[in-house]
Amino acid sequence: CGSRSFGSNPRGRAAGRAGPCAHPMSAASAALFLPRQLFKLGLIFVQLLVLVWFLYAAYDIRLYPIKEFGMIIHEFDPWFNYRATEYLAEHGLDKFFKWYDYDSWYPIGRPVGTTIYPGMQMTAVAIWETMKKIPEFSFPTPAPLLMLRPVASFAQKLGLMYVPSVPTMITFAPMSVNDICCMIPPWFGSIASLFTGLLTYEISRSVNAGLMAVGIMSVIPAHLMRSVGGEFDNEAVAMAAICSTFWLWLRSVRNPGSWPWGVLAGASYAYAAAAWGGGPIFVLNMVGVHALMLVGLGRFNSGVHKAYTLFWVIGTLGAMQIPVIGWQPIRSLEQMGPFLVCIGYQVLAFCDFVRRRKDMSPSEFVSFRIQAVGALVFGLLVVACLLYPTGYFGPLSSRIRGLFVKHTKTGNPLVDSVAEHQPANPSMYSSYLNLPLDYAVLGGLVSLWNRNNGFYFLVLYGFIAEHFSGKMSRLVLICGPICSVACAIWCGFLLDQLIEPFLLMLGKKGCQETHPEVAAKQKGGSNGHSAAPASGKDKGKNGAKEKGGKAKESKPVAKIKKSSKKEEEARVLMEWEEEDRPGGAMQMKRAIKSTLMTALPEDMYEQYQSFRAEMDAPKGIMARAAISVVVILYTLSVGSTIPRTMKFVKHCDHVARSLSNPKVVYSVRDRSGGTRLIDDYLKGYQWIDENTPKDARVMAWWDYGYQITGIAKRTSIADGNTWNHEHIATLGRTLTSPEKKAWNAIRHMADYVLVWAGGGGDDLAKSPHLARIGNSVFPDHCGDDDPKCNKFSFYADHSPTPMMARSLLYRLVKHGDGGVKVNQSLFKEVHTTQHGLMRVYQVMNVSQESKDWVKDPKNRICDAPGSWYCVGQYPPALEKLIAKRRSFAQLEDFNKGGGDKSAYTKLIEQERAGGRADL
Repeated sequence: CGSRSFGSNPRGRAAGRAGPCAHPMSAASAALFLPRQLFKLGLIFVQLLVLVWFLYAAYDIRLYPIKEFGMIIHEFDPWFNYRATEYLAEHGLDKFFKWYDYDSWYPIGRPVGTTIYPGMQMTAVAIWETMKKIPEFSFPTPAPLLMLRPVASFAQKLGLMYVPSVPTMITFAPMSVNDICCMIPPWFGSIASLFTGLLTYEISRSVNAGLMAVGIMSVIPAHLMRSVGGEFDNEAVAMAAICSTFWLWLRSVRNPGSWPWGVLAGASYAYAAAAWGGGPIFVLNMVGVHALMLVGLGRFNSGVHKAYTLFWVIGTLGAMQIPVIGWQPIRSLEQMGPFLVCIGYQVLAFCDFVRRRKDMSPSEFVSFRIQAVGALVFGLLVVACLLYPTGYFGPLSSRIRGLFVKHTKTGNPLVDSVAEHQPANPSMYSSYLNLPLDYAVLGGLVSLWNRNNGFYFLVLYGFIAEHFSGKMSRLVLICGPICSVACAIWCGFLLDQLIEPFLLMLGKKGCQETHPEVAAKQKGGSNGHSAAPASGKDKGKNGAKEKGGKAKESKPVAKIKKSSKKEEEARVLMEWEEEDRPGGAMQMKRAIKSTLMTALPEDMYEQYQSFRAEMDAPKGIMARAAISVVVILYTLSVGSTIPRTMKFVKHCDHVARSLSNPKVVYSVRDRSGGTRLIDDYLKGYQWIDENTPKDARVMAWWDYGYQITGIAKRTSIADGNTWNHEHIATLGRTLTSPEKKAWNAIRHMADYVLVWAGGGGDDLAKSPHLARIGNSVFPDHCGDDDPKCNKFSFYADHSPTPMMARSLLYRLVKHGDGGVKVNQSLFKEVHTTQHGLMRVYQVMNVSQESKDWVKDPKNRICDAPGSWYCVGQYPPALEKLIAKRRSFAQLEDFNKGGGDKSAYTKLIEQERAGGRADL
């Protein structure tokens, strides 16, 4: 029924038609108008308070690392993001996009401006610049806000978590770039929660459901995993942009007249694409597939056409301004689908234009559209055949390929070495989605009642999130919004049912038993075929419809056709419909529904309406109100809902605390139960900054490159960008080679070598991956007969294999332990941190000649004279080593020919096929 508080189906397009829930305002209803408005105002006030509480909770739960460790950047990638933000703040956007960083990826350097998604950095600098322009101020908190202090105190006494305290003074002062970078995740955690609520409202049209979504999203661990304070990572900002884009897209296709929202949806997508590498793939393809789904559902119309066209054009033009994206939206296979959907939309719009102009019959329109689509497909095939040999189309990356294969390995040992690229397991879903996951399916079932365009987006999002997170554990984060939305829809549905009886008691319009003629038309409107209207003389009389209906059945076929046309014109359109589209999927759906409805008893719809009217009649309202009171009292006293909810919130709080260690600093409990601060990594990097030359080059495994350049402020050999597989493989081979052999290469590239030691996840635990990655490019390292480098590993008793025992990495980590010694004439130990977690060695007899050669700008290769894009080269002394490398690029790009697949790749492909590798 249209007046229900949850899942209402607006039908305002049939003006003047009386719905089953409409009736004139009675005297009693007029008398209750004021009490009803007061009740609604009180309800709105409570909802606003709860909204503020939820938004503050999203902020407060992310502040644990700030409160415990201060304003310090976390993990690895955030240190690069922070360093890039500092560079942008100091040099401006133009120089930022032309920044070639020679302090990383030594000696080749890295073109940061063309390999970074800068949306987060631009956001941080924009906030920093804005804050600088606002003078410091301080003023007493306004009296209306101070009146909320008793409410906050009462909530805190009840044991509610994350309740804000009302300050006596409101102050503001500009913040440093570092502090802003640390605070952006908590700020955007609240923003993402708000947009998730709006997305939920757009799907359910329930304010309570939207409110619950804000609360769930604010604390759900899947959202926390990349957005605690100091976690200055792309996903912290991107999640807000993703939810914003999805909400605006659904708002733009709510009805044919809402297409202007597509402008904002496109702008939001452009921001999401700039902020996160997954934006151009996940967000764009989600919207593209949903737009294609609307065509299949028969819901294409001029409004949807305009909305998607605006979204794609504005979003793509905005995204293409980001150098790392460039022309990918119309070249990359990962983004080609939405582009083709946009082209298809123009063809479908042209077909509709011709249909209206020529007044085509359904059969003529179907035939014409088939011809137009066939011509489009043929044209696209011709263009593809012409462009493919030119290398126009971009390939699928190994990460994307890994999302579509059953095997847990991609064939790229570098990608396979990253833990977050492995599939998620049930325990991970249980931890990061927890209680909301239990009710997500119920929310989807409730949404079946209101199958608007948002409902199908909900189903699509749920399927894609479940599939892709099952392939890559990192993508569990995209499950956060959809799980929150689905669970919130169920919660909102229950709340709406509990509240509605009291609104009805105060005079809200409820459902009334419908006149038989109107009921029949409503039934026809729901299945696509309105019942035959009686003559004007018989209208409004009891039984007229039935008599008229029988009369119509006995009339000639021509008259039936004439009546049917009038019936179609009179059919009540749904909110997403523009017209009764002929000859398409919608007409087929109407015919199928009509057939199904005829199989049901004729009086079933009337019985349903009668039951609904009884439920909204005085006796029914009183019964429903009594049930609501009983349910509320049961929930507050002995029900399990509140205990389970509190358990969920405490679990979220525990996860938030566990994510609060910044990695370079963390706290542990000692035997006495006290807390100790372990800052070995931070102190180790600070020692390098304070005790080594400013131009020192520090070699370490690529994991630590961002921290070397960000904290130690020294040149690194590689970092977490992983944009150059061959260079990382060279680093892996060098570190896992015998000591003297490794030194022969390292002395031409580095002044110091840094290793993580102390057990656990130290470099020895990672070392088999290093050897495997090195072997993928240097087949002489472990050999093609050992693609997984089992020669470089531990035995069952945890003792090293001979190859590992001889390696430089093993000796650097184990130096002084069990008789293991490093040749001090090759590598001199200069620093070991307090707990032995980091060790620094100076490379002896460094080749100054190679260092000077790399530093000379003349030895860099520029893409054009005077260009900023000048790639560094390896020194001549390493030519023999570099000549042994086998290019790995052809495995990623089908446009590049030559070279054989590595033995590791062949092995993984064979395992996928269920056979044994032919090596």
